[in-house]
Amino acid sequence: MELRQLRYALAVAEERHFTRAAARMHVAQSALSHQVRQLERELGTTLFVRTSRRVELTEAGERFVLRAREVLAAGERLRGEVATTGSEVRGTLRIGTITTLTQIDLPAHIRTFLDSHPGVDVHVVSSMSETIVEQVDAGELDLGFIGLWHTRPRAGLTARVLGTEQLVAVVGHDHPWATRTTVTLLDLAGKPTVDFPAGTGARRQSDDAFAMAGLPRNVVAQAGTATLVAALTEAGVGVGFLPESDAVTRAELRVLRIADAPIRTVHMISKATLVTPPGRAFTDLIEQHLADG
Repeated sequence: MELRQLRYALAVAEERHFTRAAARMHVAQSALSHQVRQLERELGTTLFVRTSRRVELTEAGERFVLRAREVLAAGERLRGEVATTGSEVRGTLRIGTITTLTQIDLPAHIRTFLDSHPGVDVHVVSSMSETIVEQVDAGELDLGFIGLWHTRPRAGLTARVLGTEQLVAVVGHDHPWATRTTVTLLDLAGKPTVDFPAGTGARRQSDDAFAMAGLPRNVVAQAGTATLVAALTEAGVGVGFLPESDAVTRAELRVLRIADAPIRTVHMISKATLVTPPGRAFTDLIEQHLADG
Protein backbone atom coordinates (compact mmCIF):
# COMPACT_ATOMS: atom_id res chain seq x y z
CA MET A 1 0.00 0.00 0.00
CA GLU A 2 1.41 3.37 -1.03
CA LEU A 3 0.61 6.90 0.10
CA ARG A 4 -0.02 7.73 -3.54
CA GLN A 5 -2.82 5.18 -3.62
CA LEU A 6 -4.38 6.71 -0.51
CA ARG A 7 -4.29 10.15 -2.11
CA TYR A 8 -5.90 8.86 -5.29
CA ALA A 9 -8.66 7.07 -3.39
CA LEU A 10 -9.35 10.12 -1.23
CA ALA A 11 -9.62 12.27 -4.35
CA VAL A 12 -12.21 9.86 -5.74
CA ALA A 13 -14.09 9.90 -2.43
CA GLU A 14 -14.18 13.68 -2.35
CA GLU A 15 -14.98 14.22 -6.03
CA ARG A 16 -17.37 11.26 -6.30
CA HIS A 17 -16.05 10.88 -9.83
CA PHE A 18 -12.97 9.16 -11.30
CA THR A 19 -12.46 11.62 -14.16
CA ARG A 20 -12.59 14.66 -11.90
CA ALA A 21 -10.34 12.93 -9.37
CA ALA A 22 -7.77 12.17 -12.08
CA ALA A 23 -7.83 15.78 -13.30
CA ARG A 24 -7.38 17.00 -9.73
CA MET A 25 -4.39 14.68 -9.20
CA HIS A 26 -2.94 15.48 -12.66
CA VAL A 27 -2.80 11.85 -13.77
CA ALA A 28 -4.50 9.82 -16.48
CA GLN A 29 -7.82 8.35 -15.42
CA SER A 30 -6.68 4.86 -16.36
CA ALA A 31 -3.66 5.17 -14.07
CA LEU A 32 -5.73 6.45 -11.16
CA SER A 33 -8.37 3.74 -11.63
CA HIS A 34 -5.67 1.06 -11.74
CA GLN A 35 -4.11 2.28 -8.49
CA VAL A 36 -7.49 2.41 -6.73
CA ARG A 37 -8.34 -1.13 -7.87
CA GLN A 38 -4.91 -2.29 -6.69
CA LEU A 39 -5.57 -0.68 -3.31
CA GLU A 40 -8.93 -2.42 -3.03
CA ARG A 41 -7.27 -5.75 -3.81
CA GLU A 42 -4.65 -5.18 -1.13
CA LEU A 43 -7.31 -4.21 1.41
CA GLY A 44 -9.50 -7.13 0.41
CA THR A 45 -12.64 -5.03 0.16
CA THR A 46 -14.50 -2.71 -2.19
CA LEU A 47 -14.26 0.98 -1.35
CA PHE A 48 -16.49 2.40 -4.08
CA VAL A 49 -19.73 1.54 -5.82
CA ARG A 50 -19.21 2.65 -9.41
CA THR A 51 -22.04 3.75 -11.71
CA SER A 52 -22.00 5.40 -15.12
CA ARG A 53 -22.59 8.83 -13.61
CA ARG A 54 -21.40 8.78 -10.03
CA VAL A 55 -19.24 7.02 -7.49
CA GLU A 56 -20.48 6.27 -3.96
CA LEU A 57 -18.55 5.06 -0.93
CA THR A 58 -19.27 1.65 0.55
CA GLU A 59 -19.44 1.24 4.33
CA ALA A 60 -15.81 0.10 4.22
CA GLY A 61 -15.02 3.12 2.06
CA GLU A 62 -16.44 5.46 4.68
CA ARG A 63 -14.16 3.92 7.31
CA PHE A 64 -11.23 4.04 4.90
CA VAL A 65 -11.63 7.80 4.31
CA LEU A 66 -11.37 8.59 8.01
CA ARG A 67 -8.24 6.49 8.54
CA ALA A 68 -6.58 7.45 5.26
CA ARG A 69 -6.76 11.12 6.15
CA GLU A 70 -5.08 10.39 9.48
CA VAL A 71 -2.34 8.40 7.72
CA LEU A 72 -1.69 11.15 5.17
CA ALA A 73 -1.66 13.80 7.89
CA ALA A 74 0.85 11.72 9.83
CA GLY A 75 2.98 11.42 6.68
CA GLU A 76 2.81 15.19 6.20
CA ARG A 77 3.88 15.73 9.79
CA LEU A 78 6.76 13.28 9.36
CA ARG A 79 7.98 15.00 6.20
CA GLY A 80 7.75 18.39 7.86
CA GLU A 81 9.61 17.30 10.96
CA VAL A 82 12.37 15.50 9.04
CA ALA A 83 12.77 18.43 6.65
CA THR A 84 12.93 20.94 9.48
CA THR A 85 16.27 22.63 9.99
CA GLY A 86 16.48 24.45 13.32
CA SER A 87 13.25 26.46 13.61
CA GLU A 88 12.46 26.33 9.89
CA VAL A 89 9.27 24.52 8.89
CA ARG A 90 8.41 23.17 5.45
CA GLY A 91 5.25 21.82 3.87
CA THR A 92 1.78 23.22 3.23
CA LEU A 93 -0.32 25.36 5.55
CA ARG A 94 -4.06 25.19 4.82
CA ILE A 95 -6.25 27.82 6.49
CA GLY A 96 -10.00 28.35 6.29
CA THR A 97 -11.55 31.61 7.44
CA ILE A 98 -14.86 33.40 7.57
CA THR A 99 -14.95 36.58 5.50
CA THR A 100 -15.81 38.71 8.55
CA LEU A 101 -12.73 37.82 10.62
CA THR A 102 -11.43 41.01 12.27
CA GLN A 103 -10.21 39.78 15.66
CA ILE A 104 -6.76 39.19 14.16
CA ASP A 105 -5.03 40.58 11.08
CA LEU A 106 -4.74 37.27 9.23
CA PRO A 107 -2.82 38.59 6.16
CA ALA A 108 -0.26 40.30 8.40
CA HIS A 109 0.25 37.13 10.44
CA ILE A 110 0.70 35.07 7.28
CA ARG A 111 3.35 37.55 6.08
CA THR A 112 5.16 37.28 9.44
CA PHE A 113 4.92 33.50 9.31
CA LEU A 114 6.39 33.32 5.81
CA ASP A 115 9.23 35.64 6.81
CA SER A 116 10.26 32.94 9.31
CA HIS A 117 9.24 29.93 7.23
CA PRO A 118 9.72 30.71 3.52
CA GLY A 119 9.62 27.00 2.67
CA VAL A 120 5.92 26.74 3.50
CA ASP A 121 3.24 26.93 0.81
CA VAL A 122 0.19 28.73 2.25
CA HIS A 123 -3.34 28.08 0.99
CA VAL A 124 -6.15 30.29 2.36
CA VAL A 125 -9.83 29.74 1.57
CA SER A 126 -12.89 31.66 2.76
CA SER A 127 -16.05 29.77 3.62
CA MET A 128 -18.92 29.45 6.08
CA SER A 129 -18.13 28.42 9.64
CA GLU A 130 -19.95 25.09 9.29
CA THR A 131 -17.92 24.14 6.21
CA ILE A 132 -14.65 25.12 7.89
CA VAL A 133 -15.50 22.96 10.93
CA GLU A 134 -16.14 19.98 8.64
CA GLN A 135 -12.89 20.50 6.74
CA VAL A 136 -10.74 20.90 9.86
CA ASP A 137 -12.35 17.80 11.37
CA ALA A 138 -11.62 15.86 8.16
CA GLY A 139 -8.00 17.05 7.97
CA GLU A 140 -8.58 19.05 4.80
CA LEU A 141 -7.58 22.23 6.66
CA ASP A 142 -4.93 22.69 9.35
CA LEU A 143 -6.63 25.66 10.97
CA GLY A 144 -9.96 27.42 10.85
CA PHE A 145 -11.23 30.80 11.96
CA ILE A 146 -14.96 30.63 12.62
CA GLY A 147 -17.81 32.49 14.32
CA LEU A 148 -20.43 30.58 16.31
CA TRP A 149 -23.65 31.60 18.00
CA HIS A 150 -24.77 29.70 21.11
CA THR A 151 -22.49 26.73 20.43
CA ARG A 152 -18.90 25.52 20.66
CA PRO A 153 -16.99 23.68 17.94
CA ARG A 154 -17.63 19.93 17.83
CA ALA A 155 -15.90 17.50 20.16
CA GLY A 156 -12.43 16.46 19.04
CA LEU A 157 -11.43 19.93 17.89
CA THR A 158 -9.19 22.32 19.80
CA ALA A 159 -10.83 25.74 20.04
CA ARG A 160 -9.21 29.05 21.05
CA VAL A 161 -11.57 31.95 21.68
CA LEU A 162 -10.39 35.07 19.84
CA GLY A 163 -13.20 37.34 20.94
CA THR A 164 -16.92 38.05 20.95
CA GLU A 165 -18.94 40.59 19.02
CA GLN A 166 -22.47 41.81 18.56
CA LEU A 167 -24.63 41.62 15.50
CA VAL A 168 -25.66 45.04 14.18
CA ALA A 169 -28.16 46.32 11.65
CA VAL A 170 -26.93 48.34 8.66
CA VAL A 171 -28.72 50.63 6.21
CA GLY A 172 -27.78 52.83 3.28
CA HIS A 173 -27.30 56.57 3.76
CA ASP A 174 -30.62 57.32 2.05
CA HIS A 175 -32.63 54.94 4.23
CA PRO A 176 -35.29 56.48 6.53
CA TRP A 177 -33.37 55.08 9.51
CA ALA A 178 -30.04 56.60 8.43
CA THR A 179 -30.20 59.24 11.19
CA ARG A 180 -30.75 56.67 13.91
CA THR A 181 -28.03 55.07 16.00
CA THR A 182 -29.96 52.22 17.63
CA VAL A 183 -32.89 49.92 16.88
CA THR A 184 -34.55 47.00 18.67
CA LEU A 185 -35.60 43.59 17.45
CA LEU A 186 -39.18 44.84 17.71
CA ASP A 187 -38.33 47.68 15.31
CA LEU A 188 -36.93 45.12 12.87
CA ALA A 189 -39.76 42.59 13.17
CA GLY A 190 -41.45 42.17 9.80
CA LYS A 191 -39.23 44.72 8.04
CA PRO A 192 -37.54 43.65 4.76
CA THR A 193 -34.06 42.42 5.71
CA VAL A 194 -30.90 41.06 4.07
CA ASP A 195 -29.04 38.25 5.80
CA PHE A 196 -26.72 35.29 5.29
CA PRO A 197 -28.09 31.99 3.89
CA ALA A 198 -30.47 29.97 6.06
CA GLY A 199 -28.68 27.28 8.05
CA THR A 200 -25.36 29.10 8.37
CA GLY A 201 -24.00 30.14 11.75
CA ALA A 202 -24.30 33.83 10.89
CA ARG A 203 -27.95 33.43 9.91
CA ARG A 204 -28.81 31.24 12.89
CA GLN A 205 -27.50 34.01 15.14
CA SER A 206 -30.18 36.43 13.96
CA ASP A 207 -32.91 33.81 13.41
CA ASP A 208 -32.56 32.57 16.99
CA ALA A 209 -32.63 36.10 18.36
CA PHE A 210 -35.99 36.82 16.69
CA ALA A 211 -37.36 33.41 17.67
CA MET A 212 -36.34 33.81 21.31
CA ALA A 213 -38.06 37.22 21.36
CA GLY A 214 -41.17 35.72 19.78
CA LEU A 215 -40.97 38.11 16.84
CA PRO A 216 -41.48 37.50 13.10
CA ARG A 217 -38.87 38.41 10.52
CA ASN A 218 -38.94 39.01 6.79
CA VAL A 219 -35.71 38.03 5.00
CA VAL A 220 -36.15 39.18 1.39
CA ALA A 221 -32.57 38.45 0.21
CA GLN A 222 -29.80 36.06 1.26
CA ALA A 223 -26.10 36.47 0.45
CA GLY A 224 -23.12 34.21 1.04
CA THR A 225 -20.60 36.92 1.95
CA ALA A 226 -20.56 40.06 4.06
CA THR A 227 -19.65 42.10 0.97
CA LEU A 228 -22.80 40.92 -0.82
CA VAL A 229 -24.95 41.59 2.24
CA ALA A 230 -23.51 45.12 2.32
CA ALA A 231 -24.06 45.68 -1.42
CA LEU A 232 -27.68 44.56 -1.28
CA THR A 233 -28.26 46.74 1.74
CA GLU A 234 -26.69 49.79 0.11
CA ALA A 235 -28.93 49.19 -2.93
CA GLY A 236 -31.98 49.53 -0.70
CA VAL A 237 -33.13 45.90 -0.76
CA GLY A 238 -33.59 45.85 3.01
CA VAL A 239 -31.98 46.31 6.39
CA GLY A 240 -28.80 44.21 6.54
CA PHE A 241 -27.30 42.19 9.39
CA LEU A 242 -23.52 42.09 9.86
CA PRO A 243 -21.01 41.48 12.66
CA GLU A 244 -20.15 44.82 14.22
CA SER A 245 -16.41 44.58 13.50
CA ASP A 246 -17.13 44.18 9.79
CA ALA A 247 -19.95 46.73 9.60
CA VAL A 248 -17.92 49.61 11.02
CA THR A 249 -15.40 49.29 8.17
CA ARG A 250 -18.04 49.98 5.49
CA ALA A 251 -18.31 53.74 4.91
CA GLU A 252 -21.20 53.22 2.48
CA LEU A 253 -23.44 52.02 5.33
CA ARG A 254 -24.87 53.41 8.53
CA VAL A 255 -24.44 51.16 11.55
CA LEU A 256 -27.41 50.77 13.90
CA ARG A 257 -26.70 49.04 17.19
CA ILE A 258 -29.41 46.57 18.16
CA ALA A 259 -30.38 47.14 21.79
CA ASP A 260 -31.07 43.43 22.38
CA ALA A 261 -28.51 42.13 19.87
CA PRO A 262 -27.28 38.53 19.77
CA ILE A 263 -23.57 37.95 20.39
CA ARG A 264 -21.31 35.47 18.59
CA THR A 265 -17.96 33.99 19.61
CA VAL A 266 -15.01 33.84 17.19
CA HIS A 267 -12.73 30.80 17.51
CA MET A 268 -9.48 29.51 16.04
CA ILE A 269 -9.89 25.75 15.62
CA SER A 270 -7.61 22.82 14.78
CA LYS A 271 -7.51 19.05 15.23
CA ALA A 272 -4.51 17.87 17.20
CA THR A 273 -4.35 14.44 15.55
CA LEU A 274 -4.30 15.85 12.02
CA VAL A 275 -2.55 19.22 12.17
CA THR A 276 0.78 19.41 10.30
CA PRO A 277 4.02 21.11 11.44
CA PRO A 278 3.14 24.32 9.52
CA GLY A 279 -0.25 24.28 11.23
CA ARG A 280 1.32 23.94 14.65
CA ALA A 281 3.84 26.69 13.90
CA PHE A 282 1.12 29.09 12.75
CA THR A 283 -0.98 28.29 15.82
CA ASP A 284 2.02 29.10 18.01
CA LEU A 285 2.40 32.42 16.19
CA ILE A 286 -1.22 33.36 16.87
CA GLU A 287 -0.98 32.23 20.49
CA GLN A 288 2.13 34.38 20.97
CA HIS A 289 0.33 37.37 19.42
CA LEU A 290 -2.62 36.89 21.81
CA ALA A 291 -0.30 36.49 24.80
CA ASP A 292 1.50 39.74 23.91
CA GLY A 293 -1.85 41.50 23.90
